[in-house]
Amino acid sequence: MAKVMVVDDNEEIARLVSLILSRDGHEVEIALSGDEALKKLERFSPDLILMDYFMPGKDGAQVSKEIHSRERFRNVPIILFTIMSLDEGLEEAVREAEAVDYIRKPFSVDVMTEKVRRVLRAAEA
Repeated sequence: MAKVMVVDDNEEIARLVSLILSRDGHEVEIALSGDEALKKLERFSPDLILMDYFMPGKDGAQVSKEIHSRERFRNVPIILFTIMSLDEGLEEAVREAEAVDYIRKPFSVDVMTEKVRRVLRAAEA
């Protein structure tokens, strides 16, 4: 199916998401920081990135902007993982990160897999 990069500083969450997406037929690469994601980007060349918003060092918005500043990855969709609520500025964070959608933590497996499928279908169109 698709190549998906999961970027989250919480290794347990990253591995859980990887397992779920792998079972759904995707090839998954994990990065435990924004810097690691940027280093793995060229080699892995993802079709979709799921990225935590709150990470030490570069946050999800900073990493997303760096990814989209590279011509080759300008159109790679990014879905943010976040604990943020609408009242806490979630919509602004999604816009700032140039993300196509978000998944609230803790997340439902069904919601996550459906959003991933929807975003990948839209990217193919």
